[in-house]
This record gives sequence, structure tokens and C-alpha cells, in this order.
Amino acid sequence: MSTKFKRLFEPGKIGGMELKNRIVMPPMYTGYATDKGQVTQRLIDYYEARARGGAGLVIIEITSPYAVGRTYQFQLSLAEDSTVPGFKKLADAVHKHGAKVAVQLHHGGKDIRKDLTGNPPVAPSPVSLFGGEPPRELTVSEIADITQGFAAAARRAKEAGLDGVEIHGAHQYLISSFLSRATNLRTDQYGGSLENRARFLIEVLQAVRKAVGADFPVWVRLSGVEYGLENGITIEETRQVVPMAIAAGAQAIHASAYGAGSYVMKAPSCDVAGFLAPLAAEVKKVATVPVIAVGRLDAELGEQILTDGKADLISIGRRLIADPDLPGKAAADRLDDVNPCIGCMECLERRFFAGEDTACTINAVMGKEGEYQLKPAAKAKKVVVVGGGPAGMEAARVAARRGHKVTLFEREARLGGQLKVAAVPPYKADITPFCDYLIRQVDKAGVKVKLNTTATVDNILQMKPDAVVIAAGGIPLRPEIRCAPGVDFILAADVLAGKAKVGQDVVVIGGGMVGCETAHFLAEQGKKVTVVEMLKRLAADMLPMARRRRLDGLRAVKVNMLTGTTCAQVGKDEVTVATPDGKSQSLPADSVVLAAGFCPNDSLFKELQGKVAEVYNIGDSAKVRHILGATSEGFKIGLTL
Repeated sequence: MSTKFKRLFEPGKIGGMELKNRIVMPPMYTGYATDKGQVTQRLIDYYEARARGGAGLVIIEITSPYAVGRTYQFQLSLAEDSTVPGFKKLADAVHKHGAKVAVQLHHGGKDIRKDLTGNPPVAPSPVSLFGGEPPRELTVSEIADITQGFAAAARRAKEAGLDGVEIHGAHQYLISSFLSRATNLRTDQYGGSLENRARFLIEVLQAVRKAVGADFPVWVRLSGVEYGLENGITIEETRQVVPMAIAAGAQAIHASAYGAGSYVMKAPSCDVAGFLAPLAAEVKKVATVPVIAVGRLDAELGEQILTDGKADLISIGRRLIADPDLPGKAAADRLDDVNPCIGCMECLERRFFAGEDTACTINAVMGKEGEYQLKPAAKAKKVVVVGGGPAGMEAARVAARRGHKVTLFEREARLGGQLKVAAVPPYKADITPFCDYLIRQVDKAGVKVKLNTTATVDNILQMKPDAVVIAAGGIPLRPEIRCAPGVDFILAADVLAGKAKVGQDVVVIGGGMVGCETAHFLAEQGKKVTVVEMLKRLAADMLPMARRRRLDGLRAVKVNMLTGTTCAQVGKDEVTVATPDGKSQSLPADSVVLAAGFCPNDSLFKELQGKVAEVYNIGDSAKVRHILGATSEGFKIGLTL
């Protein structure tokens, strides 16, 4: 057991539930349930991996206690007795590894999907926070029905063998919307004073307690603060609600916040680890039950929070998505072996905004725990991997761990590929620890790395490989734009890599993710930057939350953003563009940075076909994508070899 994390690995307790350590996996929606809300084997495998990895308490994601309260298509449900057997299988899988398991009961309220439930969104009052059709105001009798729905779902959770229930009273879902003056305008017993606004929460806790008995652990998650909402919940109000909740039967308080991870609300920077810990500390001052802290926490920060007495239990969320074995590795003082979350928000955004399966950018195994298992290869092969970016390193690492003899060619002096420049722009620094992690794991797996070596058909064939994996990355696209004699573009990658000097007046051609990141990077150095994008939207290749953060950042550093605009000509000290109305405009520019995208670098792959028994092309050299595509393909090929 680690001597560095004494408090983190002490036993914890919620009510009568004893925990082997103080690490909590908080509820995070995956969408791995059926469209009827039933538990799947995929979901069981996902949660079992986190229990096996050493978490003391696993809280199952948002689960609807009420047939018409679902928010997402593949959201879990405990609204019917038929769902109990699936939860029992899940509980049994978690218990095998000495962890406890609870479920978070959640009513979507104003976020109910009418297309899924046939019923409109509901709320304490017909208030729409961000436009759109207002939700329907609940009647008093409907509130009573929903309260009993929570109680019945809690009873089913107990019958399934779960160890506890968390009531979701945060994040502007139904219970939280009653607590908030921003969304509760009622004048009856459920509105007005804080005591009245807390009545629904208290009645839910009391009904749940009655349904499960005095000894079954029940607690609540609360928004300590609602950031960015006029008349939203304040920490002072939360400090008053906490004793009420405890008196009603809550045996712990999970201290969160609303608007804290959106990059839209006026919240403390969610790029900073532990940014919500002060809220837990405030709750701790008035709570007579354990307080669970959350907010980009890791083992080291969790240990400090516990030592300082600011909380009693530590929620580690996305870091357990990135590496379910984090607790065990921390206990063994192996932090260098922890796959570090890069804070990209992909796990949140893919399901919510792209309608795709939840996945992790840096952990290809997430959601495929039953399928992607590292087993020794049936026959050890001599494998050559070309390219030391994320796809190549992941393929080499996995193949070597399975027993293959792997040699990795990298033309640069250091591994990392595009990860090295991807980590340079603002908000992207967390990519560097991931890059360093991959480099360490490649070395620990026994991969022979040849740096400063350009792979060719000849030097590959000289090694007589059984298989070759091409992960050579992409080639920058160079659109046909007229340039004055002696004038040329500077590649965005060269700017971020520090290989090119840039003047004071800069025009960036291309307003996708790379162009916007490069513009932000240059503007923070005091450059006057204009981004020229032919599409109607900047950063159109980014998901909404990350895109909003980037655009807010560009505005903050006064980047000039031109959309629907094409570059007509590059002169010696100016760029001529065609504006959306067809007019010509001249932009001062002593440097022109090209960020027009990439195309696959697949020439070596084509040359090797027919010359080696197995040849694979992965990552950007096959199809240009983000990091997730590279790591997932690298892992899959490592298993395929």
C-alpha cells in the first residue's frame, strides 16, 4: 500500500456502508443501456473494470425512476420491476472486486425528451433558460406522483442488491430546478422561500427513506452554486439546504455545481484541477455526514483535500474513464503508469451532441472492456511500425505487450508526432502528459525505437518483418492561392512547433480547429491575428462545448474572425480576400499561416503492398481525424496482429 496516499486509501463510510477506500467513481452517462433502459453486458463490463481497478464506491450513471422522466435515448431506468435482474447482475460484477455500488436516481425535468417519452418537459415553473419552448408547470398531485416514483425506484435498487442510492438534486434537473430561484417562480408550498423550494427534495428523501428503511444508505448530489444564472443557487443557500437534507435522511452530500464544465457559464476555470473543491469545503462546514468532493480531481489532489479536512470522499470521474486502474496504480506508487485524462470533453460531447457511442480519446478500451482484452499472441511476429505519433505508439505498445517483437521508426528526434504541437495552444497543455505517458509505455513494453530514421521500402524489407503498420500521419494541404514572387505560406504545425518565425500582422488561412488554435496561440503572444475561413462557421470540426470555449478565447484576445471569406491572393505585405458579399478586401500581413487541413500520407503503404505478408495503414495516414481515431485504430491493430 502506498505511503504517499495514506488518507485516500483509508476505509470510508456512508451510513452503514463501509468502503475499502475513499475513491468514488461518480455517475457519468455512457449511453450503454438499451433504448428501454435495461442494463447490458457492455455496461456491466464497463463498471466492473472500474471496480477491478480499485475504486471503493462505484455510482451507476443517471437512472430514471419515472417512466416519463428520461432525458436520453439509452438512459438506464428503474421504473419497472423488470429492470431489477439486470441491476443485480451489475451489482454482482462490482461486488466481486470488493467495491460497493450505488445508483443515481434522476428525473430530467425540463430536459425530458418528448420524442422519447411522448410527454413534454416539466418543471416547477414554465421557465426556459436558453430559449425554446418553456416546460410545462407541474401540478401538486404530479409532484406527489414523481416523489413516489423515486421511492419505488429506490426500493428496486435495494432489491437488486445495490448498496445505496444517490438522489440527483443538482445540475438544473428536476429537483435542482425546484431549489433554484432562476427556475422556480411558484407561489404555492413548493415556491418562494428556500424552505418551500427545498420541499420537493425533502419529500423525495423522506419517501425514499421510508421505502428502503433506516439502514440503507441514501444521499444527495447538490449544486453548491449555479454559475452564470441570474438568481441561481448560491453557496449560502446550499449551506442552508444541507442540514434540511440531512434531517430528511441524507447520509452524505455530493457537492457539485451547475455550469461548471460548460465553458459557457461564468465559472471558475474547469481546466484547473480541483476547481470545485472549495464548494465541498463550504458544505463540509455545515454537514454532519460525509461530503464527497468532485471537480477534475486526481489521487494527489484528493489526498491533499482529505488531509486538509475539506471533504471525506473523493470523486474521480473522467480520470477513471481514461484509466480504470488508476486507484490500484496509485496504491502501488505507480503514477507514471496512469493514462492521464487530457480534459478534451470528448466523452461528454460525443453522446450529447454527436449522437455517437461514448468513447475516450486516449482509452480505446472504454466501452469495449469485454471485447478489447490484452492476451498473448498465438504466434510472436516481427513487426515494424512506421510513425511515432499516437496511432503508431499505441499500435507498437499493444503489439509488444502481446509478445510481438516490435521496431518503431520515427523520423524526428523524439516520439510524439502531432501530439507535440497539439499540446502547444491554450487549453491543450494536458496533452503533454499523455504524450509522455505513451513514450514511457512504449519503452516499458520493450519496443525498439529508431529515432531520426526515415522509413523506406528498402530499410523496412531489410528487417524481414512479418507485419508492417504504417502510421505516417498526414500531409498539410496547400490550396491553389496566388502568391507574389518570393512569398510563401508558413505551416501552422511549424508555428506551433517553434520552427517558424512569425511577424506582427498575421493572417491565418483556414478556420478549422488547427487554424483557430494557432490563431489563439499567436494572439496570446501579442500578435494582431485575422482568421480567414471559407465556411460560415469557425471551428466547424469541433464539438460544441470545446468549440465555444475556443471561440470565447479568440474573442478575449481580439482575433479578427472572417467567415464565408476566401483568400484570393497573397502579396508581400498583404492578403486579398473575397468577402461574403463578393467584395474584395485587403488585410495587412507580414506573415501568412496556412491551416487548410491535411491529407493522408499513404505513399509508403501503397509501395509496401504485396511486398510484406501483412501491411496496415492507420491514423492520419489512412484518414485524417482527431486523436481519438488515432488511438482507437492503434489499439485495434495491436490486437489484430
